[in-house]
Amino acid sequence: MALRYQQDQMGAPRVVAKGADLLAGRIRAVAAEHKIPVLEAPPLARALFFNTELDQEIPAGLYLAVAQVLAYVYQLKAARTHGGNVPEKPSDLPIPDELQHP
Repeated sequence: MALRYQQDQMGAPRVVAKGADLLAGRIRAVAAEHKIPVLEAPPLARALFFNTELDQEIPAGLYLAVAQVLAYVYQLKAARTHGGNVPEKPSDLPIPDELQHP
């Protein structure tokens, strides 16, 4: 799963890539090639996978979880660019029951 968010151009983050198994592995490989931070959060990834389509905004119920991930990514980027402490990876991301998938 890959998301894109441009605050001045989008109302909410959009799904720009999604896949399972081999395709998910390829998405991670492309991210690594381009030095894009990757955060593994299986419950969030499953919720996004089963509740979105490509180029669709994320569901409102996932805003808080995705905001926590984006905050982590922005802090990580700042730490890598300007030095400083690497942020702690978010855990226990809030996924509403109605968006969870077994």
